[in-house]
Amino acid sequence: MGQIPHGALMAWSVGVITRSPPAALAVYDPMDGFIEVLPGVRSRVSYCDGRVIVVETLLDPGAEVPRHSHESTQVTVVLDGELDLWIEGAGWSRLARGQYRVIPPSTPHSARAGGGGALVLDVNSPVTEDRRRLAEKLGATC
Repeated sequence: MGQIPHGALMAWSVGVITRSPPAALAVYDPMDGFIEVLPGVRSRVSYCDGRVIVVETLLDPGAEVPRHSHESTQVTVVLDGELDLWIEGAGWSRLARGQYRVIPPSTPHSARAGGGGALVLDVNSPVTEDRRRLAEKLGATC
């Protein structure tokens, strides 16, 4: 497994979030707007309307997101690469491209990218204060 292809991010973002192709594919930079939130972990907000927040995250090979929880329901979808996801009560599972898990509100969880890194989409609803703070850190408003 190699590095995450830049086109995968673009295609997924455009196809799922907007459901229509962008006007200028040639000038879109799929790496634009990502901000490091943890060592080896970069995120950006794709969408936020106060009811739901969608965050894309690139994880370097072996990068870790420590144990944490949210008051909202979270759906974690692996867009590319592999992600080891730990959810309290369910244990560890390895997710590959196209696989997802639903994390109930207030459930501790953590993650670690596989050897080729990972591109992950997290969808949280409702938008809780911790997700609102993340959005602000990433330059978005909900």
